[in-house]
Amino acid sequence: MGQDLQTKKIFEATDLVQFRSSLALAKLRWTIQAFIAKVKGKDVPTGYLDSSIVTRDGRAVAVSVLPSNSAEPSFYQAVTEVLAILLALNRLVDDTPPIAGRRRFGNMACRDWHSKLEVYVRDALGKSALPVDVATELQHYLCQSFGLKLRLDYGSGHELNFLAFLGAYLEQFHAWDRVGGTEVLAVFARYYDLVRRLIVDYNLEPAGSHGVWGLDDHFHFMYILGAAQFNASEGASGNGYRFIPPVLQALGPAVVEQCAGSNLYINAVAFILRIKTGPFHEHSPMIYDIHRSVVLWSKVLLGLQKMYEVEVLGKFPVVQHFYFGKKLYLWVDDKTRAPLATSASPDPGSSQETLPGIINGIQGTKTAAQNVSLTNKPWTTSPNASQPRKDRRRP
Repeated sequence: MGQDLQTKKIFEATDLVQFRSSLALAKLRWTIQAFIAKVKGKDVPTGYLDSSIVTRDGRAVAVSVLPSNSAEPSFYQAVTEVLAILLALNRLVDDTPPIAGRRRFGNMACRDWHSKLEVYVRDALGKSALPVDVATELQHYLCQSFGLKLRLDYGSGHELNFLAFLGAYLEQFHAWDRVGGTEVLAVFARYYDLVRRLIVDYNLEPAGSHGVWGLDDHFHFMYILGAAQFNASEGASGNGYRFIPPVLQALGPAVVEQCAGSNLYINAVAFILRIKTGPFHEHSPMIYDIHRSVVLWSKVLLGLQKMYEVEVLGKFPVVQHFYFGKKLYLWVDDKTRAPLATSASPDPGSSQETLPGIINGIQGTKTAAQNVSLTNKPWTTSPNASQPRKDRRRP
């Protein structure tokens, strides 16, 4: 992929203190809130979620037949270019079939796909009008958005990299004020479909999963976007009839069939129903608990955001793999812009994991059960509990 301009800054859990005050985290938080605000009350446009991704044994998942607020899309050029990249990466999966043979996790053909990914992304972004150093940093975040080439896994940290890529990409093209929620949803829909194809075709391992006690084996931000879709934008006026299912009924087959093609939250649930068997409350108890104890989508959204702050942005095993550059996500203080300190790199000869856990020659901590903790159910906390940060100032 060429020489990365990004460097690793989070070597130990103590580095999270510096990360919390960094300009990079402030920018990530702003990006998250901007995406949430844009997609509120919007639907994924028709045709951007592939029903076969959430289909088991050839059974089709019906797309909502109710009127949609999403008109025929006419997208901004920067969005069209990202969609074209994702479509091309999907075709690379066609050109890289899984290698025959049984493995518990990770088909080795996925490493070949990652090699093709790196070449394609370098070429595609290298031809853009962006400065070379900016394009190179964008390449890094996009290539890290599809799981780890060596470990053959995927998790919320990789999802975070795509969020970072798309936010920075829109910023560089001065597109934030021009791009609407429908366009944002179209990009994320195509991204999530591609990732889930990688998960299924190449049998990727969940990265840092809590098992049944986590929200989802692979995703978190997908649920936030989907919950935001079921929340009307502030001050928005009605635009015809729009079906928003009651939270308590959202796991039912009728809602899944009706909304899987237009809402990312329900589509994520449909994917769970495809890849997992048995009672839902046994294999996905946290999601089940949401839909047993919460009645407002606004509370679901708030709880998921609070959980994201703790389980993704606040977890060392996740953010240790997020790298920092000189143009997009900077390891400097958010207020003073002074460079932040960091702990020394761990001794390469230490007793931490070896290949395939080594990333660019630097060893990280395994995202194993003993290294992660669980968050209390944020949707059951009191109204006075801490809220996710909503800094409206663009970093």
